[in-house]
Amino acid sequence: MHASDLLHPLIIASLPLAAGLVIRLFPSKASRIAAPAAAAAAVTALLLTFLPKATPGLARLDLLATTMALLVASLGAVVLRFATRYLDGDPGLSRFLSWMSLTLGSVLTVVTSNHLLLMIGAWTATSLCLHRLLLHHPDRSGAVFAARKKFVFSRLAEVSLLTAAILLHNGHGTWRIDELVSSIASGNHAGLPAAAFLLAFGAMLKSAQFPFHSWLPDTMDTPTPVSAFMHAGIINAGGFLVLRLAPVFTAAPSALWLLAVVGTVTAVFGAIVMLVQPGVKRSLAFSTIAQMGFMMIQCGLGAWGLALLHLVAHSLYKAHAFLRAGSTIGAVPRAAIPLTTPSLALGIAAGVALVAAIATGLHAALPANSPSPPVFLSILALGLSYGIARSWSGHRRNLFPGLAAATGIASLAVALHTVAGSVMAGPAAPAVPAWLSIFVALSFIGLFLFQSLLWRASAHPLGRFLYVQALNGFYIGTIANRLLNRLWPRQPLA
Repeated sequence: MHASDLLHPLIIASLPLAAGLVIRLFPSKASRIAAPAAAAAAVTALLLTFLPKATPGLARLDLLATTMALLVASLGAVVLRFATRYLDGDPGLSRFLSWMSLTLGSVLTVVTSNHLLLMIGAWTATSLCLHRLLLHHPDRSGAVFAARKKFVFSRLAEVSLLTAAILLHNGHGTWRIDELVSSIASGNHAGLPAAAFLLAFGAMLKSAQFPFHSWLPDTMDTPTPVSAFMHAGIINAGGFLVLRLAPVFTAAPSALWLLAVVGTVTAVFGAIVMLVQPGVKRSLAFSTIAQMGFMMIQCGLGAWGLALLHLVAHSLYKAHAFLRAGSTIGAVPRAAIPLTTPSLALGIAAGVALVAAIATGLHAALPANSPSPPVFLSILALGLSYGIARSWSGHRRNLFPGLAAATGIASLAVALHTVAGSVMAGPAAPAVPAWLSIFVALSFIGLFLFQSLLWRASAHPLGRFLYVQALNGFYIGTIANRLLNRLWPRQPLA
């Protein structure tokens, strides 16, 4: 193995890692070091995409790694710049920027690693550095308790991932991911499906899937830059893991189906609870849980390109949402706007017809053997139906702009789905069983009905009961808190 095999990918992560250490030596220069180092990492990742790819060693830059490195480094630079202003005057600013840079460098190591142990080690380092960021205000009991809860879930995930890595190494004789993929492609399925289920369990823990989700909304006591980076660049690690080790999952279809089922439950649960949260940041946290569930559905159904596209789009949107969360104060929740029956009927008719027309036209333009995405088209139709109905309910004069916007969204969504599938085709996924497709479709139909009827909840006793349950996350977090208190008793603050 030549030095050039390691230089290019590792230098991306080394820049913010070095910045985090240098800041400890020169704390007064922290604001001049952190963000520029992250920006340099992003520029380096961009430049390296145009250079010949080195032979994979401990690290590599393929399409997935390059996309993730560009995304994470760019978001890190923006968040670090924001944090410099956000925490201006805070006596712990230099310490904060140091830990944030180390966290960024650890995440970049995860996404560029080609070695199972290096990936798990960097994942652990990411979690430990993030733990220090969550404790930036150690005098807040809520922040301490949330950090402890995340610490426990993270250790469970890492034990699961390490056990899976050992099983794969024993069965295939290598720690390198590219060699592992080649071994599976040659027909060696040793260590499966046990390793695939352990990896799925670790991915669910890392990406806050139901019922392991409650640590994420509890971390709202942390500074906003931490929330922005955590929700945009760290929480999607579970989806990245599934994409990186997709051949392992395709060799064990039952693990993929587990991800799809859990992802569906998580997406519906998160979307319902999000709608009734009074706090902006907590609502965004449950939105992230729902989006990560949707990403797991895409992975579970073998839509690798769409999952990567969704990961990138969600990261960009959620970083922007957290950094501008203060501007939403005083806004009226859309769920509180009355949704009349005629507008709902119109929305359903228009949404379904629109998606059907665009999908039919696209199918006619593509080769005859192109795959059809009926599950995602049905979910898109439901989403557009809800949006059109909301546009009609507000002011009738907004109907045609709403239809125009829906047409653009539907066209873009279907086109991006097609492009993403061709750019990152990934390994051939196993056929999706009919029961799974029906389960996903019915779950989102139920979510659509819940959203449509939510504004009427106060008029019925059952509606008021469900509203209170959703407001408290159906008390899943309360159960987790009680278990944590037994495992790690809450200590009084000095």
